[in-house]
Amino acid sequence: MKTSSSSRLSEPRIHELLQQLQQSKLSRRGFIRSAVLLGLSVGAAEALAACAGPSGPTAIPTPTYSAPVSAPTNTPIVPSMEMEVQQHPSVPVVKEVPTYSPPATVVPPAPTATPVMWEGVAWSCPTCLQQFASQDDLVQHVLTGHTVKVPVPRRVDKPTYAQYLTDQLERFDQRNHVFSRTMWDTEYQQQLGAVTQRPSRATPAEIQAGAAMVAGAIYTDATAGSLVAGYGGYDGHLQGAKGLYSWDDDVNPPRYPVPDPAAMSEQIKAVARLYGADLVGICRLDQRWVYSHYFDMATAAYGQLEVPYQYAIVMGLEMDFAQIRTSPGFGASAATAVKYSRMAEVAPKLAKYIRMLGYPAVPCGNDTAQSIPLAIDAGLGELGRLGLLLTPEFGARQRLCKVLTDLPLVPDRPIDFGMQRFCETCLACAHVCPAQAIPRGERSTERTSISNRPGIKRWHVNVGNCLLFWLSQGGVDCSNCIAACPWSFPLRPWL
Repeated sequence: MKTSSSSRLSEPRIHELLQQLQQSKLSRRGFIRSAVLLGLSVGAAEALAACAGPSGPTAIPTPTYSAPVSAPTNTPIVPSMEMEVQQHPSVPVVKEVPTYSPPATVVPPAPTATPVMWEGVAWSCPTCLQQFASQDDLVQHVLTGHTVKVPVPRRVDKPTYAQYLTDQLERFDQRNHVFSRTMWDTEYQQQLGAVTQRPSRATPAEIQAGAAMVAGAIYTDATAGSLVAGYGGYDGHLQGAKGLYSWDDDVNPPRYPVPDPAAMSEQIKAVARLYGADLVGICRLDQRWVYSHYFDMATAAYGQLEVPYQYAIVMGLEMDFAQIRTSPGFGASAATAVKYSRMAEVAPKLAKYIRMLGYPAVPCGNDTAQSIPLAIDAGLGELGRLGLLLTPEFGARQRLCKVLTDLPLVPDRPIDFGMQRFCETCLACAHVCPAQAIPRGERSTERTSISNRPGIKRWHVNVGNCLLFWLSQGGVDCSNCIAACPWSFPLRPWL
């Protein structure tokens, strides 16, 4: 992989920081903070810190003992009350501890050679497990292969979408979601039925292999998420259903004291990352983003929705760029499915953790509330032209889940890293959209269908046409817009 000139310029400074870390002149946290400021991602900085920590603990002098210089062989062993101990901060001075002078005739046995079971040692990258002969080679590999330029966002008081809201904004009915419309909207059902599937260039064996990849990717959620007939693993919480997304788990009666909500917020983020989240943010639950009505595709259950929780913990899970680039294809579908499966693990795990602390918490996938505006409120990113969340770390390459709770927390502030101006001039997503569903003009309040929410001046994506194209490909997902977004690239030499 190639690296940009700015990355090369930072390498001498990175090596200098590594030497300071090895010599214990710099703490691990200080190294990570400095490395991130030089352009490394947090993960890359942590990897370097783990692989190139201090060369070893500070040597502690070994106590030396005084013994008779020429004791005769028949001299009895007499305890000596003298002991020399070299002064060291961590070793107290010991006085008047009896020691013994060994007989001069005692000869220690020769050490037995230990057979070596390996041929040598190598430096292994903790991210990709590639091995290198030297530490310098590993450092160069991390700097060029596992780093990404990330803009430093500004924390703002209001999310960047706030300027585009109108007084027509109302809560959205989940029944009008484009996937939900496939269940009840007869006019749209006729359009779906009229789609002509394009001939596939893949052989039957290739189609079988691709379908197997997708099936394995969604497996966790499809089998453990819910046992409701017809549940495909993508819906999230279902009303009255058991499984990973269930809301029926009891709350522990003893309530864990939270005198410091800020510290608890940091703990929540650490636990979420431990469970598998790549991004975590916290916001107050804005009721405008809660669906006015729920609609369960697997059961066709429909009804009003009220969620009386104070906070939303929003988590982002990175999708694999190499597979996303195969769009439209089974690889892109699998990259999406594996994160839906992971969502069904991460959100319920975090909700379980909070319930064990004694506070109510419910896990959500795409259900209950709109994840993108909540993620923006939680400071994870901004809304892009393609209708998805764009983050400084992954661009559009993440799936979102959340946990709603009353655990005392401190919300994060929204961010602004220039996406609104960037998306006004960059039309990469619109150019590669085979359904021509992404608008190329200015923001507008004019909707393309009831699947667009009223009351927002934005780039309204024609999600109906998007889904029609999916069907024309045999139901294979299309992620062209995600793959083409410059912010989705793992390496960003243009930044």
